[in-house]
Amino acid sequence: MFGSAMLDERGVRPGTMAAGQVHLGGGRSDVAVDGVTVTLMTVVSGVEVDFLRCQVSAGFTLRAGRSRSIPFEQPLPWETPFTHFAGGYLPAVAVRLRTTVTTGGRAHDVGVTAVTVHPTAGQWRVLDAARQLGWAFPHCEVRQGTVPGVRQSDPFLQWFDCVVPHAPDLVRLTFVANPVGVDVLLDTKGTEDTKGTEDTEDTRGADAGLHQFAVRHDDETADLAVLIEDCLSPSRAR
Repeated sequence: MFGSAMLDERGVRPGTMAAGQVHLGGGRSDVAVDGVTVTLMTVVSGVEVDFLRCQVSAGFTLRAGRSRSIPFEQPLPWETPFTHFAGGYLPAVAVRLRTTVTTGGRAHDVGVTAVTVHPTAGQWRVLDAARQLGWAFPHCEVRQGTVPGVRQSDPFLQWFDCVVPHAPDLVRLTFVANPVGVDVLLDTKGTEDTKGTEDTEDTRGADAGLHQFAVRHDDETADLAVLIEDCLSPSRAR
């Protein structure tokens, strides 16, 4: 038996409904299937982590040499990492959809498919404003971490290490999305103290050059470039 799951849309966004099909193909003999699940996973600090599991079918018999397609629909968590921005792929960020078939009480992974995830409207506007200010984004990854005072469903964060004109150090830009908008953190103290470690954002202290603001997904009037520059002004004055 073989199989895979495919989403109906080529790209999805956090917080939206993801619809797709699981395609299974039978082998040389009939198989009594106990159930079929699809699981979303991402790479957190170099380790694959499951963050959403959906059962798409109960038991059935897959006849020898026959195929079967099973539709499914599941809302994507708001904190799903996005893998693409402005038409480009973020190399260190991956979201995959794994298909698991249970037979005879044993689970068998039968296929893994890459998923293209685009940023939310709020995340895109923040990055676009930073790009218009001349920022470059040489590195992005998903790491373990939490943000004080910010509600999170998953214990991981997506962040960008940014090259900012006239700034002496890299600036770290961190996102935590929710149904209303996105919480944004700017760390103007550089990134060397957390590279290669499992330090999280909540271990770094309020006086460590952290600046936090929120952006609504539906707010297209805020001047985010000015807001970002205001956050950086104290660090530039030192």
